[in-house]
Amino acid sequence: MKQTVKPIAVISGDVVGSTKLTSDEFEQLLQRIKDIQAWINKGNDSNLHSIERGDEFQTVIHDINNALRYAILYRIGIKALGKAFESRISFAIASNADLRASVSESMGEAFVLSGRGLKALKNDRFIFHSERLELTERFELLFKYLDKQLTELTSRQCAVLVPMLRNHEVLSVSELADKLGIATATASKSLKASGWPLISELNSLFINQVTRLKDV
Repeated sequence: MKQTVKPIAVISGDVVGSTKLTSDEFEQLLQRIKDIQAWINKGNDSNLHSIERGDEFQTVIHDINNALRYAILYRIGIKALGKAFESRISFAIASNADLRASVSESMGEAFVLSGRGLKALKNDRFIFHSERLELTERFELLFKYLDKQLTELTSRQCAVLVPMLRNHEVLSVSELADKLGIATATASKSLKASGWPLISELNSLFINQVTRLKDV
């Protein structure tokens, strides 16, 4: 068991309507979740993951400034697979966690808040909590708008956003176009239609606020 004093983030999620997926679709889903977890570990190889029954997952994030980016990556990475795929994501930030080799056996306020948030989700698909009430309240309304934006995205728009989130926004539009095999003008138009400029701006605001927690 490893006790952490510094804050960590915990992402908890599940797949909406997973019982309606075909066996091939379920395999696609499982592979995508594993891919997302591998992408997240490129940011910090200390991050830990679990997958339960193939349609529930959890991630412990040590580079908490990237927590929002990773949470969105889960949401749109799964949604990019097609109309049949949707997920619910709850993430939380708190300090003083007891981390074990198995994520499912780890404990702490971030786990409690993240799990509680997931259970509370009904019509919404995305939620955030923090042990610091002011941080939760600062982003509550912003994330409601973000949730609405992500819900309305098409799978094709999600597929355009995935490389931007995977590469920590360092891709130029022309590099994105090359990765997707599309024209630069098409990539630019797709990014704007997906709401990427505002998503990126919100992520920058989140990083700014959360970085202060790490420095405390």
